[in-house]
Amino acid sequence: MRFTEEYFREYAEAMDEVETVMDMKCPFDEKTRRLIAFALAIKDRNPTAVKAQFHAAVMSGVKFKELAYVESMVEFEGSRYGNTWLHEALGDWTQLTKDDYNAGCSCGVVRRY
Repeated sequence: MRFTEEYFREYAEAMDEVETVMDMKCPFDEKTRRLIAFALAIKDRNPTAVKAQFHAAVMSGVKFKELAYVESMVEFEGSRYGNTWLHEALGDWTQLTKDDYNAGCSCGVVRRY
């Protein structure tokens, strides 16, 4: 959102406020929230978001088996046949488990972890 932050600062600030409200009003525990965010990133087919959400989930205590189940469920329910882009996006997923991992995005997930 760097372009927006520079040329439409009001929008960027409003999105920060929305994120704050979403955090405050979230009815889910942190692990569930991270699993949902991971699933949505997969469904959106956004490799950067997938990596960021995978990392955030691991940092909040989500187990690898839980992530694998969510990944499998999204792939199965979303396409059911031959969708392999996610395996390429995750690549060496062990790198995503490191405390100092940087997904390369400027979303709220990265700001938190």
